Order: sequence, then structure tokens, then C-alpha cells
Amino acid sequence: MPALLFGTFSGAMAQREFTPEVYQYLNKANERENLDEIGRKGYDAKEWRMEAPNNDVKSVDDIFAFRWMGGPFRNTGADSELPDTNYVPTREGLDHLYLSGSSRFSDKEMKVLVPWLKEHAGNMPIYILDLRQETHGFVNGNHVSWYGYINWSNLGRSRDYVMHEEDSLFHSLRGQTIVAGKISSSNNYVMTNAKYINVSVDSAWTEKEMVESYGLRYERLAALDHVFPCDRVIDDFLEIYRSLPRPAWVHMHCQAGRGRTTLWMSFYDMLSNPDLPMKDILYRQTQLGGTSMYYKGQRKGEQKWRVSLFTETSYLVPLLYAYVQDNKADGYKRSWSDWKREKFGLK
Repeated sequence: MPALLFGTFSGAMAQREFTPEVYQYLNKANERENLDEIGRKGYDAKEWRMEAPNNDVKSVDDIFAFRWMGGPFRNTGADSELPDTNYVPTREGLDHLYLSGSSRFSDKEMKVLVPWLKEHAGNMPIYILDLRQETHGFVNGNHVSWYGYINWSNLGRSRDYVMHEEDSLFHSLRGQTIVAGKISSSNNYVMTNAKYINVSVDSAWTEKEMVESYGLRYERLAALDHVFPCDRVIDDFLEIYRSLPRPAWVHMHCQAGRGRTTLWMSFYDMLSNPDLPMKDILYRQTQLGGTSMYYKGQRKGEQKWRVSLFTETSYLVPLLYAYVQDNKADGYKRSWSDWKREKFGLK
């Protein structure tokens, strides 16, 4: 079977071929999120992760991984993970792509982000698109999450379920003392060797409550960390995309502002600029400040479990572009699930 190369799609979908790896990974995301309760138990949340302390900041550039479509192409380190490091992608369509992204943010970071968004959006409505499946919110202005192994504490759970549980949890924290600490890839996502912080909870808010208190609109996509999304989540994203007023400014964020944020900003770019080559879209989303969707885990010291997940994502991202090419004529009325089922003969 001929290899599927990034950026080589042309003509009707029937003229395209996919590698064996695409078929191998095709339903991995759905299988992953359909674990039974016993399989899910190892990922249950058990500790508070301090993600964005509520420290003073001067500008949006102080928010980790902040970028926007009007920003410069720049070397962020991920450029070296693009297949053609000398390629300069087009900026076509970026002037009318009212889109920005970042990592999670504290209350003080919101205090600089919101005026920036309002200045650049003008009269457009502003949406914060929260991409995180994991439970998170604000405690005393700090951004925290209720953390389980590799950030999969809500594996397989729906957006409505997560938001309901999140609301109950954060409202129950007021007046309590919690222990929160830093958890990152540097310690293999466990709280060992971290500084524990006792936090007396004076205020606790969901992100929806915090965003709406600033007069912005909030949307939630319950996307699992580190992976290519399951069908349900892609369908949810398309529903959000179709429902947005035009024009509207969208600011996306995940936890670190890298993997999920880059994937969904790339898909948003594909949907909004369907006539551009996929290579240009993926390269420019990296060079604006994101990560590389081509990355297969080849960094020195990369954790083995991450290598397999990055590899899977790199093979499946082209399917998003294929969906766009097959459905752009009618404004993406067909769901991703229906398209995939019909295209690949799935039940």
C-alpha cells in the first residue's frame, strides 16, 4: 500500500491511499476511552496539581505557550521536529483567523489576557475554548487540577459528566485546606520530589464561572491528554465550530498549551482555510508557537508510553485534513463519526 505523506492529498478521497499504520490506529482512541471501571481505576485522581500559581504578570507573553495568528513565525525548538526545517509556510488566511492559544492560566494571568483579547477582537464575541477533559479550576486564583496518573483521571467520561462533577468538587472546597504540588514530565508525572503547598481555600471557582465573570463566553471540549481524540470529542468540536457566530475570536487552551492546543488550533485552521495544503497549516501552527504534529517521540529520554501515543497521533492527524477536504463543500454538515464510518466501512 502506498505511503501516506503529509501534505500530499489531492483530488477525491477515493483517490487517496492510507498506510497500514492508519488502519492499525484507526479505532485506538475509541477503544482507549471505552475501558471498564476496573481498567479506568488506575487513572483515578488522587492529588492536587498546582499548575499556574497566581503570581503577578506583565503581559500575555508571560502566559506559557501564548501565541496568536498575527504573531511572528519563530523557532520554538519544535521546528527541528518538522520534516523540512527550511520550509516557510504561507500566512494566507491568518489575517481572518481570529484565533489564539496558550496553556492554562491563573486569575492574574486572566487579568492581562482578557484586555488583550478585547483589544484585538474589537466588537467580536470572545470564546474561551477549554480543551481539558481532566478536572480543573481556580483556588484562591491559582489554577489547579485534580490529578490522576498521566492526567487521565476522567478517561472515558463525557463533557457533561466532567463539568457536573467539577462544579460539585470546587464548590465543596471553600473553607478547607488542600495540599497541592508541582507535577510534570521531569518527575514522570508523579508528585515525588515536589514541593507540597498547604492552601487554605478562601475561594474556589470552576473555569466556566471565572471566564464568564470576565464577560467572555465559555465552551468546553473534554479531550484526553497526550492522545489523538476519540470520535465523540471530534464531533463535539465540529458542533462548537459550526455554532460559532462569524466573526468570533476563539482562545484555546489545554494544560501546557502544546499538544492538544496545537492539534485543535491546526484543525480549526484546516476547517477555516480548507484550500491550503496541510503541510502549510501544520508547519505554521508549529512556527507560531505550537508543537509538531509530525513528532513521533524521538527526543532523547522521551518516556516510552508517550512515544506510542505521539506516533499514533502523527499518523491520524492527516485524517482530519481528509475529513475537511471531503466535507468543505457543505460546511461540514456530516459528523466526523459518520464520515469515518462510511469512509472506512466501519460498523
